[in-house]
Amino acid sequence: MELIDWTGARFFFEVLKNAFLLGVGVYVWWTNRNRATSAAIREVHLRLDEVDRHVSRLEQTLDNRPGYGEIDKLRAEMAEMNRGMAQVSAQLQSTTSLLNRLHEYMLQERGNR
Repeated sequence: MELIDWTGARFFFEVLKNAFLLGVGVYVWWTNRNRATSAAIREVHLRLDEVDRHVSRLEQTLDNRPGYGEIDKLRAEMAEMNRGMAQVSAQLQSTTSLLNRLHEYMLQERGNR
């Protein structure tokens, strides 16, 4: 019968055990490296909620923004108002000149009496 070299067998067993443990360690590191934790998921959800609120505010702002047709209508109304103000200004100037003439006439009539 052959004698078994127990020292060599033990060394070979230790090498296999350490290689297995190293393999398990690398496997655990590799899987945990890409695993999303619940805290990270919660953080992503909070950021998504914030972005969603921001997008909703932007959409609401864009919906309430006047369009080109409304701006053109507003410009036309302002132009019409400017023409009306010019007419009022012209009438006011004529009324002022008439009032000045009337005032001078009244002063001359009092002075003649």
